[in-house]
Amino acid sequence: MSSGQVNKTLVKLIFQESVANYTVLDVGCGAGALSFIVAEKVQEVIGIDISKEAIAEAGKRSTGNTSFFVADADTADYTVLGEIDMIVSHLCMSDRIIENSGRALPKDGVFAFACFHAKHLIEGGRRSRFSYTEAEMRQVLGENGFTVEYLEVESKEFPFKDLAEAVEIIGEKNIRRWQNDGRLQSLENNISRGGRSLTKSILVGKARKK
Repeated sequence: MSSGQVNKTLVKLIFQESVANYTVLDVGCGAGALSFIVAEKVQEVIGIDISKEAIAEAGKRSTGNTSFFVADADTADYTVLGEIDMIVSHLCMSDRIIENSGRALPKDGVFAFACFHAKHLIEGGRRSRFSYTEAEMRQVLGENGFTVEYLEVESKEFPFKDLAEAVEIIGEKNIRRWQNDGRLQSLENNISRGGRSLTKSILVGKARKK
């Protein structure tokens, strides 16, 4: 996966730190899109993901300073992975991930992330259960011992002509969930009222352990 598919602001935030000797944990790493970018400048990257298929794909590309394990980011004990200097996450977020990161990072350890904002694809009639507003994110980070150093929303409108183009923007992998949970019907209703764009909204942040 190319770096163009990883949030550029997140990468910039990560490399603002003096990372040369860091061990970085990538939670919800998927096939390693962010992991391999980070691995170019750090000592070691450990990636975890609940998908066996994704971890197998990442393993095929594994280098001398990367390792990948099947694990649920919500329930895993990150401390068993050894000393971690930084935790990163790209489009994988929950209160439990933040809680686990707060327990695993040392004082001044960094948690850098890009996650869905509450307005991401809101044209489906409801927000993603994995999304956060800025206020919600600040609260959860604060409750888990973090000081927020950067927190910004990046939004972009994607115009479409008809439902077929809208489905392409949402992605074939996601559309089945939209069919099952009613968001596709909400989108069709939105289109019937003249809606012709989809909002992609990402919350990007960096926080430091107190």
